[in-house]
Amino acid sequence: MLTYKVQVAISKKYPYFKGMLQVQNLSKSYGTRSLFEDVSFSLDATCKCGLVGRNGSGKSTLFRLLQEEELPDSGEIILPKNYRIGALEQHIRFTHASVLEECAKGLRAEEKDDVYKVEKILFGLGFGKDDLNRDPLTFSGGFQIRMNLAKVLLQSPELLLLDEPTNYLDIVGLRWLSGFLRRYTASFLLITHDRDFMDAVTTHTMGIVRSQVKMIR
Repeated sequence: MLTYKVQVAISKKYPYFKGMLQVQNLSKSYGTRSLFEDVSFSLDATCKCGLVGRNGSGKSTLFRLLQEEELPDSGEIILPKNYRIGALEQHIRFTHASVLEECAKGLRAEEKDDVYKVEKILFGLGFGKDDLNRDPLTFSGGFQIRMNLAKVLLQSPELLLLDEPTNYLDIVGLRWLSGFLRRYTASFLLITHDRDFMDAVTTHTMGIVRSQVKMIR
């Protein structure tokens, strides 16, 4: 049985758990195919981690499990109190008439009027000033994914889940995102085929090998 706990009692008893996401004894199978078997790991509050593994090893599935988009067969995910997870969406669901309004949805409630912060991230991702009032649906698929990236970066969650964020970025956008992630003060998990980019922004590497998740460095 899976349980998602808000970590209150543990944090009080063991202060070093504060801000740490914990996965304990997690298992996930699809029919006879086992992706994860009794997996346990933790991510502290500032861990910048690249997630590696062969295609089909379960990297994207792990992201979905952490977001509660899928349920494992057994195990426990323990989240600290008020811990927020934000993920780069690959699906397009725009509800506002302009790029600026759409991306401002990512702001925290206390920052809802901080237009400058939204503009700064959009400019970093390759949007121009004239783009801000355009309809999001008039842009190419690549730029629409950049809008989704802007929204999740604006959320400033305790854990960022980034699945191939570099796929639709040019060299200028790559450099900007690299600098943003190196300065990011919370934690993130990154999936990317661009190993140079991963090495530039991460402090740790976690690998999925033979149904286990292990910290490599």
